[in-house]
Amino acid sequence: MALVRGAVPSASLNRSSRDAGVVVLVLFLMMTVTGCRQPPAPQAPVAESANQSLLDEANAAGKWFHAKKTRPIWAKRLDAEQVVQTLEGEERVAAGHYLCKGEAGDLWPQTEQTLQERYVATDEVNAEGWRKYLPHPDAQGVLATPIEHPFEVQATWGRLTGKPGDFLVKKYQDRETTYPADVWIVDQTLFRQTYEPVTTSP
Repeated sequence: MALVRGAVPSASLNRSSRDAGVVVLVLFLMMTVTGCRQPPAPQAPVAESANQSLLDEANAAGKWFHAKKTRPIWAKRLDAEQVVQTLEGEERVAAGHYLCKGEAGDLWPQTEQTLQERYVATDEVNAEGWRKYLPHPDAQGVLATPIEHPFEVQATWGRLTGKPGDFLVKKYQDRETTYPADVWIVDQTLFRQTYEPVTTSP
């Protein structure tokens, strides 16, 4: 049979088709065996703690000590957002959170969960709606360390400012955490009036 110029013999076409089919089959088998695994997606970088430099300094100084609150406080739930003046600066307290007041009239915000973890409500409520709370007997307390220069802390509720000698404070359960999210400041005079060092850990 005469061949048309430029035409490919049917035998060659069949062979090419078979070769292409083999390649596709091999690729399919390779993908099946490997599970079509894709290279792992790059991990997002860990955000640096806003208080990292200060915590590095405190950890290097090695002056953390265990303490527990000993004095009662007063607290009331806020139905609307409120801006309050604390010893560490002006703070915005969200609706549903609690505003706490110490015996010296010092104010600070606190969530309901944290309040219940640290204090026990009493039946005593004053005319302004403040309820008296006693330190929870099972509360683990805090770790505290003095900072001997002016400093700032990004607490969970806002930016706080400390004076030389004020205390940097974190939860006792965060004792093994290098950069805990929940840290705050307690005025040095108030700390000594309302906290007592714990000589033996629970």
